[in-house]
Amino acid sequence: MIELLKMHIQNKEVEKIISFIEENPDVLNIKDESGSSGLMIIAYSGLEKAFERAIDLKKGFSFHEAIVCGKINIVNDYLDKPDFDLMNTYSEDGFSPLSLAGFFNRNEIAKSLIELGADPNLSATNPSKVNALHSAIAKENFELCKLLIENGANVNAEQMQNVTALHSAVHRGNLDLTKLLIENNASISLKMDNGDTALMIANREGHKEIAKYLLENHN
Repeated sequence: MIELLKMHIQNKEVEKIISFIEENPDVLNIKDESGSSGLMIIAYSGLEKAFERAIDLKKGFSFHEAIVCGKINIVNDYLDKPDFDLMNTYSEDGFSPLSLAGFFNRNEIAKSLIELGADPNLSATNPSKVNALHSAIAKENFELCKLLIENGANVNAEQMQNVTALHSAVHRGNLDLTKLLIENNASISLKMDNGDTALMIANREGHKEIAKYLLENHN
């Protein structure tokens, strides 16, 4: 059943996904080999209409699913339970709570997690190695990036292929994020596995204003 769902997702067949989960709502709870539930697989697909319908159909949410779906009341209910220390527990597919909040632009949930002591520097236990700042950069979420840095996020932490937050911000052509990172001691000289520095990326991809800024602020 999960493979059929994945096939519809791969083909970006939004209406077929919706029909399939309406007829088979249990698929939202079934997990694949990586530990991702049907709900999470739809969430990661970026198919918003299908994701919204999946949220409507889901009967219960795990802690990590509640973060992804923006269910702040459910998240807070989990966090209020004295027998559980969930702030820094990984999802079954290897992501930290803060990373999930960052990737899905759940700023209020991220703030709650940080206030309770969530660690912004936890790298994913899966091959991506992304942390919360990497996730927030991927979504160009300036507010959350700033909050994470203010609360101790390591701006030079590396994800898969030795990509840093600065490499990602430059690749996206985001000058504001580039400035935020440089102002908080991001290293311009760090190289990805392929040898690229942030400046090389800016020059190759035509981000002239960013390239100029990097040259002026080389550290």
